[in-house]
Amino acid sequence: MQRISKDGHEILILARDKDVLLNVLKEEGVSYTIFGKHHKTMVSKILGAIPLIISYLSIARKYKPDVIVSKGSWYGTFTAKLIHKTSIIFLDSEVVELNNKFVVPMCSRVITPGNFKLDFGKKHFKVNGLFEDCYLSPQVYQPNYSVIEKYGLRQPYAVVRFVGWFANHDVGKKGFSIEEKIKLVESIAQKMTVYISSEKELPKELISYKLPTPASAIHDVLSFADLYVGDSQTMAAEASLLGTPAIRSNSFVGQNDMSNFIMLQEKYGLLYNVAEPTDAIELAINMSSNSRKKEWIEKRNNYYTEIGDCNAQIVELLEKN
Repeated sequence: MQRISKDGHEILILARDKDVLLNVLKEEGVSYTIFGKHHKTMVSKILGAIPLIISYLSIARKYKPDVIVSKGSWYGTFTAKLIHKTSIIFLDSEVVELNNKFVVPMCSRVITPGNFKLDFGKKHFKVNGLFEDCYLSPQVYQPNYSVIEKYGLRQPYAVVRFVGWFANHDVGKKGFSIEEKIKLVESIAQKMTVYISSEKELPKELISYKLPTPASAIHDVLSFADLYVGDSQTMAAEASLLGTPAIRSNSFVGQNDMSNFIMLQEKYGLLYNVAEPTDAIELAINMSSNSRKKEWIEKRNNYYTEIGDCNAQIVELLEKN
């Protein structure tokens, strides 16, 4: 966003009231316009779709953009069609059928990581690296240790992340059960401090482990952690790219897993993808006993040396298209 603004382009950011998103934007001092709320159940998603598209369309007609850019937003792409403007989407998950079947055919351009397994033809452009590199590479992000001191985080520590499974593509998928969450946290806590980030309300046995920092500080917290474990997709990639040993466990893991997670494990050794929660817990216990932080930082540095500047590649594509 900063690079595009420096080139003289005006940007309007649209956001939905979802989870901690608005808090993060406020804490980071980012200006935004709300176009609606995020709905958690399938029924509410269907009923809320029309008001959301009306809101998005109303804002777009008033702002009159030349290009609508989104991370696979149906609302953004459909609006671009209605007002006859270019739409560019970013995709990094091959398993989201809503995007593959409905959003991609409507959009003007698709940008994906280079390892993306699907082919969308002439409108498809690829970049080296992952989209998380845009905000986590050493060129744009330096961790702030004062956050650790300010909130009194006790090192060594592990970050555990549990998601809510509310997204459209999460239907039928699952992560750790309540019993598995308790066993995971209590097992790691015997070796190091544990801090939990969770979309859902935590069971009473785990409330005392809740991470005390604001959501906008999560990357600083991940940077100085000795271990990450969770059923989240994005945070697993973020921990890996910040040089923190990471374990990801959910029902997406398997033969048809997403290419970005396969790449992080098989090519760069930055992530463990484990299908069975019990296996993930055993691995977490083992890794919490032996710090591998230095090894991960070295592998992370090698990764960034190889993939280069992802932001520069994306900005070039945006301005060209």
